[in-house]
Amino acid sequence: MDKLQVRAILAAVLAITALTATGCGSEPKSAAETTVDLAKLDTDSYETKPRQREAVDPVRMGRNLEALRLGDVVPLPVQIDPALTHNAGGVHAFIDVKAFDASSPFGSFDNDAFTASTPGLVAGFGTAASSNEDSFGLGYILRHSVMIFETDQAAAAAATALSGMRFETITTPDPVQSAAYPDAHVVWIPQFQSLSSWYATGRYVIGDVVNHYENMDLKKSDLNALISLSDKAIGVTVERLKDFRPTPLDQLAALPIDPQGMLRLSLIRPDGDQAAFALEGTLSRTAALHREDVPDTGRALFDKTGVDFIAYGAGRLIRTRDAAAAEQFFASEAFGRLWTKIESPPGLPNARCSKYQGPKVFQFPYQCFVTYGRYVAEMWSQQPQDVYQRISAQYAMLANDK
Repeated sequence: MDKLQVRAILAAVLAITALTATGCGSEPKSAAETTVDLAKLDTDSYETKPRQREAVDPVRMGRNLEALRLGDVVPLPVQIDPALTHNAGGVHAFIDVKAFDASSPFGSFDNDAFTASTPGLVAGFGTAASSNEDSFGLGYILRHSVMIFETDQAAAAAATALSGMRFETITTPDPVQSAAYPDAHVVWIPQFQSLSSWYATGRYVIGDVVNHYENMDLKKSDLNALISLSDKAIGVTVERLKDFRPTPLDQLAALPIDPQGMLRLSLIRPDGDQAAFALEGTLSRTAALHREDVPDTGRALFDKTGVDFIAYGAGRLIRTRDAAAAEQFFASEAFGRLWTKIESPPGLPNARCSKYQGPKVFQFPYQCFVTYGRYVAEMWSQQPQDVYQRISAQYAMLANDK
């Protein structure tokens, strides 16, 4: 075979390879390559252009921002007890009882009693995790919270009052004592294998509710184990709080609303929206891990894709290292095993939408993901049309950021 024949064969191979690679349009475009006509998106009445957030009540907004700051130092339950591997819902940054629902850290307490017990409350952050994926089946749950009060005296009074609140439908739980933290106010309900403790340290109150559902079902009792878990929660948290500096009360109104510039790019949750994951504001990657189903898995994904902040509004907006990392995040999150793929929104074929097919009671049935540059957006809703409109509006808002 002479050189001309070899060159001819190589040329033919290259031509075939090129045709295979281009596929004459047979291969779908990646999300980054898809061209979207914003005018054809159905966004209903949702905002589609970035806008600066303004505080109607600067002091109240400042307290909310302080609650979000607390999320940086409140330990993940898995950092308290390695067995608490699964998020049990109820992650809340709160300034009053309005944030509470059945899934919150204080869902088993009387709201009016909580308000009456906490004069001087500035802000709080609560989290919860279970030793089992089925939060209310096998294993146990820890609901953990930290609250800041205006003064040391207000915190001490609140810890005493909170321990007297009715919970789990029981008017007067049994008082018990922790040997490690004798100043903690601890009560428990044997028939529910449920314990609550309230520990004041300076301006803080550390609150913990432990429920051992497995022991309750098996008619077993292990008070020492519940107290031990509560003690661990107090010890780890006291150590973490050494690195936190509360904002002086007279400076709360001056806290920047959007220091990362992400809220202006995030779809605002509509008034009256009953989002089970309701949280308004931006969390650092550290605080955002509280909201991951399995925090250790979430941390690995955050590390791989360079996530630094996540903004929450009508959904969530994740900022990754770059566009390639955003695609990695999208591929990992948008294809959950308990989700069935459904059609993408009209005009937005690069969005991935699905319907939930799992056992979680509080899970929204519809979700959509889409990427734009270094951002990944996720929206959820009770209705498919609404989730389509939300993800379309969020995409348009990112695209309109000129």
